[in-house]
Amino acid sequence: MLALAVVAGVAALVTVPDWGGDEECPRGVSRVEGACMAVADGGFTHDPGLRGLLRGIAEENAEAARDTYRTAALTMPYSSDETSAMSPALIEHGLAGAAAAQRSVNDRPGPKLRLLLADIGKDMKKWRPVLDTLERLPADQSLIATVGLPSSTSDSKAAIKSLAEREIPSIGPVITSSDMNAGRYFFKTSPSNAHFTAALGQYLEREKDSETGFLVLDERAQDTYSRDLERHILQQFGKKYDLRRNSASFVGTRGDEAGTPNLFRIPVLNLCAAKADTVFYAGRDEDLPALVERLADTSGCGYRKPLRLVKVGIGLPPELTGKDLTARMRKAGIRLVDAAATDPAWRGEGAPRPDGYGAFDRHFATVTKGEKLGPKPLDDGYAAMYYDAVRTVGEASGLAYEDTPEESARPKSPERIRKDVHNKLLNLNPDRRGDAVGCNPCIEGASGTYGFNPRASSGLWPVCKGVHIVEYPAPKGRSRAGDPPYRTYGGSFSGVCPKGQ
Repeated sequence: MLALAVVAGVAALVTVPDWGGDEECPRGVSRVEGACMAVADGGFTHDPGLRGLLRGIAEENAEAARDTYRTAALTMPYSSDETSAMSPALIEHGLAGAAAAQRSVNDRPGPKLRLLLADIGKDMKKWRPVLDTLERLPADQSLIATVGLPSSTSDSKAAIKSLAEREIPSIGPVITSSDMNAGRYFFKTSPSNAHFTAALGQYLEREKDSETGFLVLDERAQDTYSRDLERHILQQFGKKYDLRRNSASFVGTRGDEAGTPNLFRIPVLNLCAAKADTVFYAGRDEDLPALVERLADTSGCGYRKPLRLVKVGIGLPPELTGKDLTARMRKAGIRLVDAAATDPAWRGEGAPRPDGYGAFDRHFATVTKGEKLGPKPLDDGYAAMYYDAVRTVGEASGLAYEDTPEESARPKSPERIRKDVHNKLLNLNPDRRGDAVGCNPCIEGASGTYGFNPRASSGLWPVCKGVHIVEYPAPKGRSRAGDPPYRTYGGSFSGVCPKGQ
């Protein structure tokens, strides 16, 4: 379990011990899951695995404070257990991506970026005192945006609505539930579940070899993500595959309604009896390895080979691509088909990759030098997506500053600066006209080139973001490298999406 105790003040890095019990926390500090916590700019006690990353952010913050700077808050869980919103690995990967983006932003002309670390608790339920603290920051440290909510739940939905009411823009790096919206203030850098399932629809239409489908779904009522994904799967595939009858459920291992791991025996028996060749999965990635293992152990039950296990997500978790499980999948005739925001193939030498991936790769290597992030830290996509979210804030901040370079002579109010940054976020339109290469203004991120267009995309989902079909283990003799990805809202506005990944 990761555990953090955060500083009492933002400017002065004074470590707050964990008083525990019922004693009151010092003024300005809130109790989060039994510990006195607040908002930090890098200095606090923490799990040893995060030490280097947090030290790097603290040093970068100190350097930024010597220049004109803007402040964003990395508002996310900084603790984890077996049922919490983020695993330790995902916290580390997301934090590393955010640190890489901060370096990228601060290496360019314009205002520097300070990142405050705002802990909302392992289950994201402690966001209210954190937002109160952020809203009361002194004028010279006031926020331009928050970044980092990692999961679609009722609590995260309440948090983004509260931020919108305070007129604070927020960026969701890995939010995919299509109902996670808050007017003109909550921006997403990932495609939604609607986009993922539409991309899968195109893929299955091209394949033309799928006959019998089966839906395996997480039944937890409070899991906004799973309920939204189930809805879109049924809309896209329900009639063709008769999924309302051909389905079985399990109880996922995350959140208040968490169930017992590995309870996939009945769903597997049912899909085997249906002689399915395509299984649609409406659940979280943490529970998927257990389903794959159960399927691999019952390969003689009657499903058709190769069995296509269809999922959506940010990337391909390393837990699904380990040597032992991969061998078992090959033997059992199981192949994952993942509609994803990122593609592990980008790491390959000479592989087609997004235009902004090279910059991400360089800065990620710098901030993680000497760190132990475990196997394949880029495969789950969290590093790339957190990088893109922070880069998005930095891009908007730079554009707002370019419009008013005389700021040092006539300083703006914190509210005016935030409104200007918010306006630039709304106008990062990836509109390529004529023979132009690239787009301006837009984001050239680690996961692709994209922007926002409130008139094309309801809910401030990214425009022109690619959805990539990742097959694992990849079929022999076939490579999807270079295949044009599905583009979010690609045909819904007057311009043309930029070429490439």
